[in-house]
Amino acid sequence: MPSPHVESVKGHRDFRLLWAGSISSQFGSAIGMVALPFIAVMVLQVSEWQVSLLAGLSALATALLALPIGRKVEHLGKRPVMIGCDLIRAVSLATVPVAALAGALTFTHLCAVAVLNAVFAVAFTAASQSHLKALVTSAGLIDANSRLESTRWLSVAVGPSVAGALVAAVTAAGALAVNSVGFVAAALAIRGIRAPEPPPPVPDEKASRRAELFAGLTFVWAHPALRPMLGSWVLFAGASAMASPLLAVFYMRDLGFSAFEYGLLMGVPSLAGLLGARSVPGLVTRLGVLRTLRGASLLRGPWYFLIPLAVPGPVGLLMAGIGFGLVLFFAAAANSVMAGYRQLETPDHLMSRVATLWSFASTVSQPLFIMVGGVLAALTDTRLSLFVAAGVMTVSALLLPKREE
Repeated sequence: MPSPHVESVKGHRDFRLLWAGSISSQFGSAIGMVALPFIAVMVLQVSEWQVSLLAGLSALATALLALPIGRKVEHLGKRPVMIGCDLIRAVSLATVPVAALAGALTFTHLCAVAVLNAVFAVAFTAASQSHLKALVTSAGLIDANSRLESTRWLSVAVGPSVAGALVAAVTAAGALAVNSVGFVAAALAIRGIRAPEPPPPVPDEKASRRAELFAGLTFVWAHPALRPMLGSWVLFAGASAMASPLLAVFYMRDLGFSAFEYGLLMGVPSLAGLLGARSVPGLVTRLGVLRTLRGASLLRGPWYFLIPLAVPGPVGLLMAGIGFGLVLFFAAAANSVMAGYRQLETPDHLMSRVATLWSFASTVSQPLFIMVGGVLAALTDTRLSLFVAAGVMTVSALLLPKREE
């Protein structure tokens, strides 16, 4: 079992560079998620189904390629993969403003850029998760993941606002140009890491291609703690995805909140995720890894019930904001602990494949949950559907392993 001792990575030069590269990539992804659909709608004047297709193609590419990407990245140097992923995303995004200036931008071009960015984001994550384990000590993994998770939530909270400001200041094409420079900066940060990288694992020549492809799944499925963790995470993430498109309807139509109030509810509570992630080192030191994970997971779901219980007016706005904020606080804490535990428990030769398994599982399952939520809302109403989502989030914690360190 992992030691409950947590070592701080504050002052770790090479981790700071990896962290800086991850921050640039996280904010780059957040900006791209806003700028690409904006260009599709406002510049190319595409239809609603084409905007949905733009997002759907990225999800489809992730679902189809996540496991093969994990297998490929596993046997490559992780630092060159991360640098390559950032540079490819930088170039692909830069082609959009260039094509727009030349009057040659098409919807097909935008779709290709979206797919490339989704695929190389998965490859970057697979490589960075594996490289992190080699870069810091085992005792430092919890704190390192806490820091990475905290800035991920910061990008979720601030990234869309930054993207909106950039679009307003320099147009959507200009925002993508700035985004492209950010990915180059991320690549330079990672290139500055000095610690020698361990050689990548050698492929098992005796194993079949199928066995190599599903090696991460095989390992997780046989692990007494990681298997229920994956199931719990898929259930919670799926319920969150199920509720997400319904929130706009519930907040603005049922409760009468303004677009500004809706924006506040979707952005400001995400800052609680930053605080939740940074609380993890202290909690793990006191409680241990699995107790912290189970405790945070048990506390993340029930707060969501405050959202469908909300009423019109300032009181309802406060109820929804507090509920969402506390959900994100405990969800971020749970995610940080789970990532550290997964790295500690996974053998080095399976790190990338196990990391991409989480991407694959969420990408495949979340559209199904969204569909169920839409059908349920059509048959009943939005409020009841959100109650169901809150119930699923709460129940998801019961799947976690009960044994302690």
